[in-house]
Amino acid sequence: MPKFVLARDIEFFRSISRELVDTVIQTAIVLFKVNVYDSKVNIYGESLNKTWYPGVEMYCIIDKEPEGISYEGFGPDSSQTITFKLDKLTCEEKGIYPEIGDMIYFDQSYYEIDNTNEIQFLGGQPSNNYSIVCTAFMSRKSDLNIEERVK
Repeated sequence: MPKFVLARDIEFFRSISRELVDTVIQTAIVLFKVNVYDSKVNIYGESLNKTWYPGVEMYCIIDKEPEGISYEGFGPDSSQTITFKLDKLTCEEKGIYPEIGDMIYFDQSYYEIDNTNEIQFLGGQPSNNYSIVCTAFMSRKSDLNIEERVK
């Protein structure tokens, strides 16, 4: 890829990628941001009961690893790691940025983001970044306060 990329080339790539993700692939996720102001913390800065802002729905590209199941004497426990590739411009338009600790709802499961990267530079220039890559792991619904529990 050449180092000299014109603005219209960048706009062309962004329009093609947005059309592909939003119109063709259409894999929807819901991103929940941690509400740090309403989450009560202990003396160590940890929070057992986090609160969340309302979720924001967006489209992305997803790479899933196979789901693993382990047995540790208390019944089966499933785990899975997954990669979400979001369009940076769409995140800016919706006023949201994925960060470590945020939750993503996808395929009837919740995933906690443990790493974010902006590594796809167009023409090798950091100013031409157009995506955010988030890696996440499956989290238990019982650890969250997003859904109301059935009693």
